[in-house]
Amino acid sequence: MRPLAASSVDTVLQDYQPRILRRYLWITTALHLAGFVLPPMVGLPIRPETVVARSAGILLGVIALVVLYRGGRRPGRRAYQVSTAAALLATPIVMSGLILAAAQLLCAIAATFLAMYFVVFYPKLQARLLVGCLTGFMAVGVVLAPTAFTLVPVDVDTATVKAAVLVVAVTCVIGAAEMFGSLTRTLIESASTDALTALLNRAGFELAFRDALASAGTEQASVTLALIDVDQFKSTNDHYGHAAGDAVLVDLANYLAAHLPRGALLARVGGDEFVSCMVGEHHAELPEVMVRLARQSPTSFSFGVASCTGESDPLTALYRRADRELYTAKQRHHPPEPPADEPSLRTGWNA
Repeated sequence: MRPLAASSVDTVLQDYQPRILRRYLWITTALHLAGFVLPPMVGLPIRPETVVARSAGILLGVIALVVLYRGGRRPGRRAYQVSTAAALLATPIVMSGLILAAAQLLCAIAATFLAMYFVVFYPKLQARLLVGCLTGFMAVGVVLAPTAFTLVPVDVDTATVKAAVLVVAVTCVIGAAEMFGSLTRTLIESASTDALTALLNRAGFELAFRDALASAGTEQASVTLALIDVDQFKSTNDHYGHAAGDAVLVDLANYLAAHLPRGALLARVGGDEFVSCMVGEHHAELPEVMVRLARQSPTSFSFGVASCTGESDPLTALYRRADRELYTAKQRHHPPEPPADEPSLRTGWNA
């Protein structure tokens, strides 16, 4: 069982998603606007259908930007749905009014960045569906374009030029999505996720923590952090081997992820050390929750808790205080020895 979303790489990406989409919309909308200025500068006329298509693309881009900015730092689901639909439609609509093959290919280049955005920020199945819709809309746009010609004097008909544009555009979009989009997603996951437990690692947790603090919207945000350490972990490794120790860590990660309050961050920051924190008005719930979880957990663990409000560097201070509390808890806590039969009995959550 994978941990909750609040403990995954998606937590790290939440802050970047609206910023990347806004930048894409700003750039593409500006390029569509430039399409009214550049052709006359090189002596090319602007046809009425081109004006309509570019105007529609600009309008969709503006609508998407307004919706995103009104959504604030963390736009809601509806804001993403509207802005994504507008981004999906804008470029194909503009392509449907272009008569120059080179201009259509430039629009296809813009679509490759949108496809990479989908792969990075959406689950795999949803990303592939969005990329498929994008390529389908592009194909319709190229087919509906009134004509197509190149600046090179070659004797080819419109259908051949359209077919060539379509093949290049679709290949670029799908190739960019599968190669660069997937690679970017993989690199982000590797850099911010613990491979064993699928929780955030220390780097990912620090990014998510800073984002949660910024999203609180106040300099006096209250934070509670809990450091969690597995009891007698070295003894488990020595008696049963590292495979059993790994099973204990995965077991505890799944248990904590399933029972921590919604919105609580959770990460594995060391060998057998986990950290959880809550930011905002419900932060004071965490100590009581940790007491209950420690009492009911199938894997024995100790924890230390610390809270602060409005500190300039809260994470460093919280780590230091929680670590002292954890040391004290370990000193007074004498858990039973691991069972002598099967290590699986110690990891009942997986069973």
